[in-house]
Order: sequence, then structure tokens, then C-alpha cells
Amino acid sequence: MRATSPGFRERVYAVVSTIPAGRVMGYGHVASALGTAGMARQVGWALAALPSDTEVPWQRVLRSSGQIAAQGAPGRSVLQRALLEAEGVTFVRDRVDMTVFGLAPEWVLTVALESGDSKA
Repeated sequence: MRATSPGFRERVYAVVSTIPAGRVMGYGHVASALGTAGMARQVGWALAALPSDTEVPWQRVLRSSGQIAAQGAPGRSVLQRALLEAEGVTFVRDRVDMTVFGLAPEWVLTVALESGDSKA
């Protein structure tokens, strides 16, 4: 599946929509959950393409280091941090502790199987 295809984006949005408030995933983990390991950058592009009024919780996707990716629209990283802090995610020296707040790609598969959707 091409990373620029609408189908890829919709799959990214479906995975990201399963991340509960107060938890985060890395771009690479989202890609792995889709079965497209190595396409972390394309996950970021898909999230950057979301309209500003989206209900997809894009703020819950970070770099694997727990840092906010500063690329994108001006002020987006400040908004992302504020949204995450409002959900109870804490930052220490501009990083989220992924061992505390992070979810592994396998978590998405578990959610998909529980909901009856084996195509997560």
C-alpha cells in the first residue's frame, strides 16, 4: 500500500483513534501496527494532512524518544503539548516517558481483535 494513498491515511487515522487519552505511541509504532514498519515518516505526513477540526487524536503520536516533532504548522507543537498535558501526560525536559505513557504496536492489534476488526 502506498503511503500517500487515501487508504493508508485512513488506516493511520483508525490506529491513532484507538490510542486512549493519557497514552501515546511513536510514529514508528503506528507504522508497525499497520504492518508497514519503516514508514514512520509517512505516518507523520498522514497526520499532518488532517484538518484542524479533526477528531483524530493526532497529539498522541510522538517521536520514539518521547519528544514532540516540531515540524508542521506554527504553534502546533505548543498545542500538542498542551493537549497531552490536559490528558495527564507529563513531560520531563521536553520528553514523555514512553515506558510510562507509551503503547506498543501489539496493543492496537489487541484492541482490533476485541472489536472484531482484524484489519487494524
